[in-house]
Amino acid sequence: MERDLHKMYLDSIEKQSTSASAAGVPKLWVVGSGKGGVGKTFVSSSLGITLSKLGHSVVILDLDLSGANIHTSLGLNPSHMNIRHFFEGVKSLQELVIPTHMPRMSYIQGFWDSWTPTDFSFSQIHTLLPEIKKLRADYVIVDLGAGALEAHLELFKAADEKFLVTTPEPTSLEKTYRFIEAFVCHSLKENATPDAFGQMISTLRNHRQRTLEKPFSFRSYLKEQTGLNYDFFEALSSRPVRLIMNSARSQTNIDLGHSVKSVCNKYYDLSIDYAGAIEYDNAVWQSVRAREHVLEAQPFTALAGQFLGTCKQLIDPEELRAVV
Repeated sequence: MERDLHKMYLDSIEKQSTSASAAGVPKLWVVGSGKGGVGKTFVSSSLGITLSKLGHSVVILDLDLSGANIHTSLGLNPSHMNIRHFFEGVKSLQELVIPTHMPRMSYIQGFWDSWTPTDFSFSQIHTLLPEIKKLRADYVIVDLGAGALEAHLELFKAADEKFLVTTPEPTSLEKTYRFIEAFVCHSLKENATPDAFGQMISTLRNHRQRTLEKPFSFRSYLKEQTGLNYDFFEALSSRPVRLIMNSARSQTNIDLGHSVKSVCNKYYDLSIDYAGAIEYDNAVWQSVRAREHVLEAQPFTALAGQFLGTCKQLIDPEELRAVV
């Protein structure tokens, strides 16, 4: 059955063009997190479903090496075709796109048939990125694994939209700050001399140990040093990291997102966008057990409205301003 669906999908995309092909390349949205278990896959799938309901074609690429399960989130069985076949040179990325029962919604199965430690090399990521841009879709959403691995940071840097998912728990917030610091350092490394970059890392460690005379500021530090390029911060103003506070149970939890934004601005000189909070809802885990995504089972809830507002704000902010 799966093979028949996939063949029908490949036949159909040869006969018709999408709005993405007319526009050029798909928009790349990357969803990451500092800590596992914060609902990153739920956010990725919910963004994809919402975009598809808005009339856009979407491919979700599952790159969670620690346990690919986008298919489970969508209520599907794992596919025999997965991203491993691309990296082994057996299939093109487009050939691995699998349609779902939802209109305009497809996905690429992540690793699920490998029982040895798996990681992406820097060169593999740079092989993957051009192929992502060739996919026949309006949007490609990449669901990363947890943590600030080099491959995750490189994909984050290449994204048109960068989503960082956290929860109100202290352990999650701590790792969110670490992810942001790692992302800044990774982005600066490309345009830094080895000596200057090494000195910056040493200064950051001193900041961690609270041995500096004044709070560390990335931008102020870079302005005072040679061998480092700080234009990165200016570029981020147009494509900022977008924070999502998942599983918020109170107004205090919701307000934590504003606090994280303030901390990043004060101590990192880094402007991030607080995309909003997703309130805790028992229907989410219940829908996973029922193998039906909650946005399908309950399409007119406040939860669905939160994702709808986020997507509309990013793809058509003028429409929201007109409503207001």
